[in-house]
Amino acid sequence: MGCHRPAATAGGRAALPSLSFFLRRPLRLHFSFPTSPAAVASLSFQAARGDDASSVFLQTPSVAGVLSLVIIASFQVLGSAEGHKTAVPAIFVFGDGMLDVGNNNYLPSDAPQADYPYYGIDFPGSEPTGRFSNGYNMADFIAKDMGFKMSPPAYLSLNSSIKMETNFTGVNYASAGAGIQIIMNDEATIPFVYQVKNFNDTVSQMEANLGHQKLSKLLAKSLFLISIGTMDLSVNIWRVLRYSRKPSPFNIPYTLSSYKAIIMQLYGLGARKFGIINIQPLGCQPWMRKNLENNVDCNDSMNSLAREFNDGLKPLFSNLSSQLSGLSYSIADFYAFSNATFMNPRAYGFVNINSTCCIPPCTPEHEPPCQNRKQYWFWDLSYTTERAAKLAASAFYDGPARFTAPVNFKRLIKMK
Repeated sequence: MGCHRPAATAGGRAALPSLSFFLRRPLRLHFSFPTSPAAVASLSFQAARGDDASSVFLQTPSVAGVLSLVIIASFQVLGSAEGHKTAVPAIFVFGDGMLDVGNNNYLPSDAPQADYPYYGIDFPGSEPTGRFSNGYNMADFIAKDMGFKMSPPAYLSLNSSIKMETNFTGVNYASAGAGIQIIMNDEATIPFVYQVKNFNDTVSQMEANLGHQKLSKLLAKSLFLISIGTMDLSVNIWRVLRYSRKPSPFNIPYTLSSYKAIIMQLYGLGARKFGIINIQPLGCQPWMRKNLENNVDCNDSMNSLAREFNDGLKPLFSNLSSQLSGLSYSIADFYAFSNATFMNPRAYGFVNINSTCCIPPCTPEHEPPCQNRKQYWFWDLSYTTERAAKLAASAFYDGPARFTAPVNFKRLIKMK
């Protein structure tokens, strides 16, 4: 889900509708189905990063040792401002608005966009970058955990062909509004299958620089980070809300089948290590709570769709890993992590898990965002605050085993 760029007003600033993406206006829909010392080390590592989320790991300290770095001969890149070596040669990011770092800035104005204040208010320089957050998003924090400065750049922000230089960190193809299926006007987002086509173009450019053998080694050691599927299920929910129709029983199986086909395409292009983030509790998002009488409770019938989808991811990737040589994966359970936070928010440092910090249209001409942004889980109607993203990324990278399966991201990138 996301915010469309507000339409211009007489005062020169745009006004953003206050309802969620699907409830704001009718959609043009069509579907396509493409073929001990350890605990100290953990806390010290967070302190070194300036992590304000230590309460989570104070309760469940990490059992991993000091973060080891994988040295990749010939392909080692410098991803952080300090010039530290990174744990993988590159990160390639795919998905929706949770990981988008600005691709939608380059799409037509009816696309979901976040390149205006108050978005980015806590980003360095208070810059609205196109991230659907008050600051960094989950792609940034996972990249930071691996030694990079932030997420690799948005694909559409690249002005020239990719050169394999020391500052190459990968590419981010994620686009707010994207689904596994092509579920809306494809000029208003970059669907998953088109993101993979863009990656194919990137591969061609990289191969021209490296040659096939070196490129294959680089891609096999890189992380492919994916968060997708929320929009596909949100369309189903939108149908229920707008037309009082029951969710289609066939939607999720078809969607998972298409997901599998696209993962196989990525594998064919050289991807081997997949970091998968599942779907959060959709029925607990503010745009969904708005449709309930008390605006507080979650809608469990909607959450059940997310649970069904998430349950399908486990056998999907287990089967793929047994069928495709060298494929390894980690599924990050964003649903379980969100629920754990919602059940005991104060233990995680939150005072509000129900409503938005920045009330739409989230512009300087309207109500300012909350002052205690680190204590809010949701930034806008659909997306989390920077701190919530930071907490989740830490849990997925090197946190408790209950939030990742079969391994966490840190162990995934060490696998041969």
